[in-house]
Amino acid sequence: MYHKIGGVAPVALALVLAAPAVAAVAAPAEYTMNLSKSAATVQAGGLGSTLITFTEPSRLENTRVTLSVTGLPPGVTAGFLPAKPCLCGSSIMFLRTSSSTPAGTSALTVTAITISSDPIGTTAPFSLTVTGG
Repeated sequence: MYHKIGGVAPVALALVLAAPAVAAVAAPAEYTMNLSKSAATVQAGGLGSTLITFTEPSRLENTRVTLSVTGLPPGVTAGFLPAKPCLCGSSIMFLRTSSSTPAGTSALTVTAITISSDPIGTTAPFSLTVTGG
């Protein structure tokens, strides 16, 4: 004859707690973005730039990305040429400062996101130092 000792929940909890832990392993990046320079010093009212290239697996080489940058200080605008490059190609990021841009250093983040039904993103840091005019 069998005797009920406890409910199902305590037994299930005991099984979960006794299960071996599985280490989380980060998936390798699908592609990487490379900046020719990781920093630029620009006089207020001037222009800075860096070349952006990519390292990608062959299955993604004809994929295009949308580029953006965050962390821009007041009076700084960014542009990319081309704006939506192919991963097998390159783009130039231009940073234009106005004469009223305050002096100082800003940590920017450049982002690339694939234009696809399953977007893949990557980022790269960039430091912008603006000097007085």
